[in-house]
Amino acid sequence: MSTQSKLVQLRQQVAALSDRSTKLSQQLVAMKQSFTVTISAVQGTIGGSARRTDQNMVAALQAAEKKLDEASAALQQVSSEGKKFAGTL
Repeated sequence: MSTQSKLVQLRQQVAALSDRSTKLSQQLVAMKQSFTVTISAVQGTIGGSARRTDQNMVAALQAAEKKLDEASAALQQVSSEGKKFAGTL
């Protein structure tokens, strides 16, 4: 396989990864939005329970939201850098 064809293959691979990263990032953002809705529902429905189960659930959802934000940002960075890299090949 020639160096040129290897570069073309690498460019296609990186471009495909960039596209998948963008799509996954968008899915994570949508998932985060559903967490936000659920947090509001938990707080509105059972907020202030004596057993603190509501607070524990909200805390878990908020921690997950933060991780989703971080993962989404990382995937957006991969997508951006991948597109730049593929453009140089």
